[in-house]
Amino acid sequence: MEKVAGLIIGRAKLVLALFALLTVVFGLLIPLVPINYNLADYVPDRAPSTRAIAVIEEEFDDPVPNARVFIPDVNLAEATAMKDQIASLEGIESVMWLDDYVDLREPLQIQDTETVEGFLTDNGALYQVTADLGQAPEALTALQALSPDAAVEGQLVDMSLAQTGTSSEITTIMAIMLPMLVVVLLLATRSWLDPVFLLTSLGVAVALNMGTNIFLGEISFITQSVAGVLQLAVSLDYGLFLLHSRERHSRGGEDTATSLRAAVVESATAIVSASATTILGFLALVFMSFRLGPDLGIVLAKGVLFSLLCVLVLTPALYAVFARAVAATQHRSFLPSFAGLGRLLGRVAPFLLVIAALVPVAYVAQGMNDFRYTMTAYPDGSREEADRAFIEEEFGRRLPMVLLVPRGDWAREHALEQELAEVDGVVALASYQSQVGRYLPAEVLPADQVSALLSENHSRMVLTVDSPKEGDAAFGLVQRIREIAQSHYPDRYHLTGESVVTLDMRDTIREDNVVVNGLAIASVGLVLALAFRALVLPVLLVLTIEASIWFNLALPYVTGNHLAFIGYLIVSSVQLGATVDYAILVTQHYLRHRVDQTPREAVSLAVKETFGVLVVPAAVLAAAGFILASVSSLDVVSQLGTALGRGAVLSFAMVYLFLPGLLMVFDRVIEATTWKTRFLRSTP
Repeated sequence: MEKVAGLIIGRAKLVLALFALLTVVFGLLIPLVPINYNLADYVPDRAPSTRAIAVIEEEFDDPVPNARVFIPDVNLAEATAMKDQIASLEGIESVMWLDDYVDLREPLQIQDTETVEGFLTDNGALYQVTADLGQAPEALTALQALSPDAAVEGQLVDMSLAQTGTSSEITTIMAIMLPMLVVVLLLATRSWLDPVFLLTSLGVAVALNMGTNIFLGEISFITQSVAGVLQLAVSLDYGLFLLHSRERHSRGGEDTATSLRAAVVESATAIVSASATTILGFLALVFMSFRLGPDLGIVLAKGVLFSLLCVLVLTPALYAVFARAVAATQHRSFLPSFAGLGRLLGRVAPFLLVIAALVPVAYVAQGMNDFRYTMTAYPDGSREEADRAFIEEEFGRRLPMVLLVPRGDWAREHALEQELAEVDGVVALASYQSQVGRYLPAEVLPADQVSALLSENHSRMVLTVDSPKEGDAAFGLVQRIREIAQSHYPDRYHLTGESVVTLDMRDTIREDNVVVNGLAIASVGLVLALAFRALVLPVLLVLTIEASIWFNLALPYVTGNHLAFIGYLIVSSVQLGATVDYAILVTQHYLRHRVDQTPREAVSLAVKETFGVLVVPAAVLAAAGFILASVSSLDVVSQLGTALGRGAVLSFAMVYLFLPGLLMVFDRVIEATTWKTRFLRSTP
């Protein structure tokens, strides 16, 4: 490592030129990375709803409707004409309305009242629209422009908000976060240029990471929203390790080149160890079958690798080239000494283990949350929120489902339709038989008139159900429809729709939960065991952070708030990987001082020496999370930010309030189960 450090310092200008070139190249690629805004695309291929979507896309031109559009103050004739006008808009693929469910040549008074009122009332008409989600913002704008009082709700709105919100909100988040980072770093460093160099290095790492996403094909909008912020927040402490080491050697009288080489060599082990646990925590997400996990896990793990590279290579090169400027901009540290806090915790640490009594309670509570699996929240006071409330009040919570059954057995299909029509919650059903009749052969009709309902292999039924997108009632209705379809067409039907996909998403994520958490804990524990050459220490460190995770995720249950399960799953891995570094650093200092100090003195010194180092990255990670939560209009991203910010605070608190007591109580066990470790047995 000394030779590598010497090469970096000796070729500092060449290093800067190389990184500048790479930053420009990959920075230009960032806008070219495709962004996927549809969470349904990440449900695994084996899920029934995913297979259904594949068959629909292969055999039919019209996918499942993804929006409800209300047009006010239209009569029957005007509503019929408006259907054609909606269908002509750019980005609109198909429109279904009352005439697809009943025969308008017959008086509406003799038609099924629930069906009619699901599409036409005295106040206006409601249409089921299928829009191209790749053009969601444009399609939504066109639909809203049909009338000053037009209202739109559904998946189209979710996708539009995701697309318009992601790019603008990232800019806002960074605009808030960067000045905050500068202020915090000024407090924790001793040169006015330290924040500039450190943020430059980490900014380059973010650019390299986000630019190389081009090789992944595409990334999700959630990854796009949080990856850069999280990469900055979780890797900031790597740079601080290097800066504090450089400063310590500089104060010892070493020249610039010598102090930088020594800092790189000295901090490399700690940085690599810390980054390894973080990377493994992120990589645990790769084993999720819900593909959002691999999407986010790969990008975050890759980001930490780039941060590691930039901190150990680019940062020393910056200090070598601008050594005189750094020397001329020195200032005193603005952080106080934490010796008093260290002495206090050394005295009370064993008594604070009373916290352990709450750990089992938190573990149980975090599994009892009211979980949500979709993006259901719109910004308060927004047009989208008002539109959804109005449509649900006027027409109820109507969702479309598409059911495919093998074509040809008209008697069996008729029996299925009759049974489905009796299901509580099914308010309308459109099929070939309901539109044309089972006694008229499809072959005698023009192909374009039956293509939406019949393919070569399947009959297509469009069900309209009175149901929310998720929850026990919604999932119970999906299961009931599946049971009926299974009884008529055993393993030969396909069902999809927003609530159907959400149910499959829920089942997939629940299965992933055990795998992801188990792998994250096992991999991080293995790295800790190898790093400390110990058996018991990894258990104590992982227990400390896992307990903080359980406290974090139990709070929504205690406060009666719902929790996005995607955020729950991601935070479980990210908080472990990002904050176990805090426990590692405190433990390293404790072990070093236990060689010649008592347990109480070792804890006091460990707290004194690490508190000022760790409070900065913990504050930054917390601030990054809370900024995400306050700025993002996307419910899943906002909740993820809240959980990450709260998790950083809780992990930091547990490392200083809980871990010291564990180290003291298990002191002798730690010594006996750590290779080649000897502690002081009595005060000299």
